[in-house]
Amino acid sequence: MVNVRILDNGTLSFEGIEPPLFEILQHITKAAESSDPDVEARFYPMPADEADEVCQDWKAYIQPELYSEFQASREAVDADLRRGKKKADGTAAFVIPPPHMDHWLSALNQARLALAELHHFTEKDMGRAPGDPDDPREYALIQLNIYATMQEWLISTLD
Repeated sequence: MVNVRILDNGTLSFEGIEPPLFEILQHITKAAESSDPDVEARFYPMPADEADEVCQDWKAYIQPELYSEFQASREAVDADLRRGKKKADGTAAFVIPPPHMDHWLSALNQARLALAELHHFTEKDMGRAPGDPDDPREYALIQLNIYATMQEWLISTLD
C-alpha cells in the first residue's frame, strides 16, 4: 500500500509503491513526449486560422515558450523519479519537492492528453474500468486513470 506523507518542508513523500505502479509512474515523461501531429495539435492549438498573422506570432513566440515549459516539467518529473529508491521489500519510494509540484501537474496533464489523443479515448472509454493490461490500449487507459488520480490528489494537497 502506498504511504504518502507531507513533510514539514512541504515535500511529498511516497513510499511503499509496488513495482507495477512505479513502472507506470516512470512512463509519465515517455507518455507525454510525442511527435504525433494530433498530440502536437492538442498541446499547441492554433488560436485562429493558420494563415492569420496571430498564428504566425503564436508559432514564433508562444509555442516555443510552451514547448520549453512542457520540457522542463517532464525533466523535473523524470529527475524526481530517477532519485527514487528501491527498498529491500521490492517497493519504491520517491519525493516531490514543493518547487516541482507544478511540474508534476503539467507533466501528468501532458501524459493524459497525449494518451487520450493517441488511443482515441472517448468519454465512455474513460468512464469504464480498464481491461487486459497486456492490450496496449487498455494499458494506456490504466496509465491515464493512474495519472488522473495522482493529478487529483496533488491538486487536493495544494488546497
